[in-house]
Amino acid sequence: MKLYSQEAITEADYLKQDSILWTEYEKQTDELSRYWETMPDKHDSIQNVFNEVYKKSSEKNIELAMKYASVPSGLQRLYMVRLDVSKDTLNHILNSLSADMQESFYGKNIREHILTKQITEGDAIQTFSCIGSDGKEFDWAATDGKQLLILYGGLGCMGEDGRQELKELYDRTSRDDLLVIVYWPCSSLENLQKIKQEYPSDYPFISDFKQEASPIRIKYGTQATPTCFLTDKQHIVKVKCTGLRTDLFNPFIK
Repeated sequence: MKLYSQEAITEADYLKQDSILWTEYEKQTDELSRYWETMPDKHDSIQNVFNEVYKKSSEKNIELAMKYASVPSGLQRLYMVRLDVSKDTLNHILNSLSADMQESFYGKNIREHILTKQITEGDAIQTFSCIGSDGKEFDWAATDGKQLLILYGGLGCMGEDGRQELKELYDRTSRDDLLVIVYWPCSSLENLQKIKQEYPSDYPFISDFKQEASPIRIKYGTQATPTCFLTDKQHIVKVKCTGLRTDLFNPFIK
């Protein structure tokens, strides 16, 4: 495990290094986008370069988060990348921090992540208290005996094509068999209602308004949006994936 000296580790240092990282990333991806537009015959090669740029930037992002975990923004970023860092490493880093940092919002959330077994394929989902966009407590009991497709956010990320693909899946299945539930990370009922208006549909929109501290972040192990969970009728997770992957869902859906 790489250890970092705590000398000259400041919030300003981290913000500077983070800015340099993502400014360079944006510069490189903008250049690749121009090549993509002007060199259609080189798309495969350009995509490979983009993948490598993204990989190296992500690795640097994690490295900076680990190095600067003793300052607030660094610890926040460490929480964001926690799924890509071993729990042993997270535990070592967290235990090396001051008591105040360990007891901070993100320190507590990282500790909770370390102590919690995240839901993965083959596990049963765990329900938690949520409010629907109608302002009422969401009734998980009404989902008993039905397959669930739970989405953690991401309706904007998936684009119009993805939303249409989700609607087609919804339309070709029965509500007696499959329910689509959209959990949205937001801070208030008002915000949840605005999202429901922005993406009108028949799916229930729910939230617990806990955002980073929500069980769907920690127990379900989500970060990217959308993260999808398809269960069977006993609510055992059959597919957990990032992005809407109907090709993975279809073998488990009648």
